[in-house]
Amino acid sequence: MYEKQFCFLQRNLNIALLSIVSFSAVALLAFRIYSYDWDFIFLVWNLFLAWVPLLFIQMVWSYEIRRRLPLWLLIVCFLIWLLFFPNAPYIITDLKYVRSVPQNMIWYDALMLFNFSVAGFLAGLYSIRIVHRIFAHRWNHAVAWLVVMISMLLGGFGVYLGRYGRWNSWDIVTQPIALLQGITSRVLDPFAIKHTFTFSFVMMLLYFAFHIFAELKKHEGTHKYS
Repeated sequence: MYEKQFCFLQRNLNIALLSIVSFSAVALLAFRIYSYDWDFIFLVWNLFLAWVPLLFIQMVWSYEIRRRLPLWLLIVCFLIWLLFFPNAPYIITDLKYVRSVPQNMIWYDALMLFNFSVAGFLAGLYSIRIVHRIFAHRWNHAVAWLVVMISMLLGGFGVYLGRYGRWNSWDIVTQPIALLQGITSRVLDPFAIKHTFTFSFVMMLLYFAFHIFAELKKHEGTHKYS
């Protein structure tokens, strides 16, 4: 029994470590709620949304390596993942709330917001890495990197739509026409373009560093973190 649990932990070490980071963020929030107020309870929901694309693509990857998915289904799964992916980097924008916290809580709240941001962004990085694996496994690394870059670009625009347009991933189902109008009205907006490319560029740099680090650890031979 313990051997099975240990093997499961080894196979899902990244998920386990990310769970610890996420739990520490929620614990900080719980203490703040207990001692002060409920102002930041929305962070739990935002963190949950950051986990959704990771857990979804992890299930897709687990199935893909056991039994090759039909191409059409793989594309559908990728599009579903892409729809929710911006929720992961989006949580970084919650750092803006540190400007409005009471002076006596500023360091605690800054640490808490940073913890949530790190947890959400790491979920996004690991999520995109799994996408990278899937496309490299199905085709090659050139295709995988192209998919990663396109995903980062669309993810950056998704963060902009979420923060400034106040759109949600599920609006594509609940109000698709309004969402399409919101996208077309902002896609050529200079501020939207600047925000999208800046955010995408930073995400790409961080993912590249994350990818290189993971590959180096994988080839060390003694410990495998990827």
